[in-house]
Amino acid sequence: MAYDCGPLDRSIEETLAALRDGLAREYRLYRRPAHRRSPRRTRRLRRIGGWRRAADRLIFEAGRVARETLPRIERDTAHTFPGPDGLLRVLMDPSTKRLFFGLLAGFPEEALPVPAHDLARLGAFPDDARALALIGDVTLRLKVLSGPEAEVRDLAALSDRWDLHESLIGLLCRRRPAGETLLREKETLARAVLGLISVEGGADVRRRAVPLLVPGPAG
Repeated sequence: MAYDCGPLDRSIEETLAALRDGLAREYRLYRRPAHRRSPRRTRRLRRIGGWRRAADRLIFEAGRVARETLPRIERDTAHTFPGPDGLLRVLMDPSTKRLFFGLLAGFPEEALPVPAHDLARLGAFPDDARALALIGDVTLRLKVLSGPEAEVRDLAALSDRWDLHESLIGLLCRRRPAGETLLREKETLARAVLGLISVEGGADVRRRAVPLLVPGPAG
């Protein structure tokens, strides 16, 4: 079934909290003494418990991004985000798709803890991040640096400066990369954040990003 993937009904943190609370209610409905539970009911209970714990972890990680990562970027760029949702969207790791689309498959639509289109939108955020990374790359090459052939340097260092990879939401769901894979992921995250800033902040913020992309910005 296709779902409308427009804006969430609430903020990301509010949506995740509603998801966790709905799963907690569902867990209580299924919970019975073990000797009164069928094997099927026990498996369902364990699955709901796993989803609830995953939602709890995402709420914790989203809160950390809002408290720590977002202010770090704002200090460097003098750009005030309208809220944490844009950055949370960038930092939603692809591993979260398993949770959100698993919930869509695991409940009848009328019994979902949050609206189906919200779950579908959350599951699409990693793809949004890749689109923002493309915007960031094009913006840097054509509007900030010296042209389409300009070298964009130190994007991985910028990612480290802002702790972007360490701030990914859902990273514990998969194996940590290393080497070139890790480098590429860090560069993509930095490009996506710069794309988000370009969309929200315009030319002035883009110009302030330039000193962050030359050797030695962190001092």
